[in-house]
Amino acid sequence: MNDQPTKSELLDAIKQSWAELNEIIDGLSEDQMLQSGAMDDWSFKDIMAHITAWEWLAMDRINAAQTGEPLKFPEIKGDDFVTAFNAEIFEKNKDKPLAEVVDDFHKTHAEFAAQIEALDEEVLPEKLPFDWAGNLTYQVLISANTHWHYAEHIEASEKWLSKHLA
Repeated sequence: MNDQPTKSELLDAIKQSWAELNEIIDGLSEDQMLQSGAMDDWSFKDIMAHITAWEWLAMDRINAAQTGEPLKFPEIKGDDFVTAFNAEIFEKNKDKPLAEVVDDFHKTHAEFAAQIEALDEEVLPEKLPFDWAGNLTYQVLISANTHWHYAEHIEASEKWLSKHLA
């Protein structure tokens, strides 16, 4: 049995999870979006910048795999890389205006969704052609940087909201 989702199933999962995430965000005031603690010390603004950066990283991986162009983002070499990359994202975005972060969040997602839509379905189960990628497939890269990632932040956001909006 193949547990690999079809491209249509993958896109549906992304759309559904994206809608859930945006429903939370759309219900917040500007002050709530800037309040730290939505996930650890991050605000909702920080979470949006974080998701945007990881979507850019995934788009870069797919582009490099498809075109042979060099990667713009460094290789992921474990949890230390993830922690450092997340800290770098936070520092780069902490002083950006909320409106700019929100705009980037939506534009980047639309671009990533279009990139996924343009992929041939047959490529999804293929491993990425990078020495460091191991068994990482296109589908796992996409899922990890979309609906799986959104779900992580949806869960944390719902916990925060239940404490602060109750």
